[in-house]
Amino acid sequence: MENDRSILIRRAVLFGVPFLYLVLGLFHPTSNPEVGDATGLFIGVHVAQLFLIGGLAYALWLLVDGIGSRAARVARALILPFAIAYTTLDAILGLAWGIVAQKANELAVADQAAAGRLVDELLKDDPFGYALYWGAGLLWLATALAVVIALRKSAPRSPLVLMGLGATVFAVGHSQPMGPIGMGLFIAGLAWLELRPRSGEARNVSVQPT
Repeated sequence: MENDRSILIRRAVLFGVPFLYLVLGLFHPTSNPEVGDATGLFIGVHVAQLFLIGGLAYALWLLVDGIGSRAARVARALILPFAIAYTTLDAILGLAWGIVAQKANELAVADQAAAGRLVDELLKDDPFGYALYWGAGLLWLATALAVVIALRKSAPRSPLVLMGLGATVFAVGHSQPMGPIGMGLFIAGLAWLELRPRSGEARNVSVQPT
């Protein structure tokens, strides 16, 4: 019973968190808000992402839990930096941007033009913004690929290819269309990996009493 419960919790995390991220990506605005734009959805999506980033990090940890290979150790070492970098990206380029635009909307009409120029210039052509965006994406990709490599000796190639491809697409961006497509591929690989018949199960199915 305890083993069944742990499997249920594991699969709830492995399937649930990426699926919620996929759904969130479908609602994620494709551009940052400007003065005059509604900001509630943009801010809400990035608040939810703060929780899902931690869940995604835990899902990656579960995938390599108990594996002692070098790739698994690398994956475990990268999980915390990935979570920190992606949370920072979410807070600065997501929440902060949305809140600034929201506050600008509350200003008097005469002041909104100047506030709009400020919002438009936020991190525009800024090396820090680009480094944060691509750094967080590459850390996600490095962590996910390390997980895939760690699993290659115990899992079929096809689901691992799907997971690696999905992680690569998701690294480009978590909003639509790349985010949902990438996470969808990643989930498909995970489902194939987790739900495939194991060798013992296969023997039990093939050998039936006559």
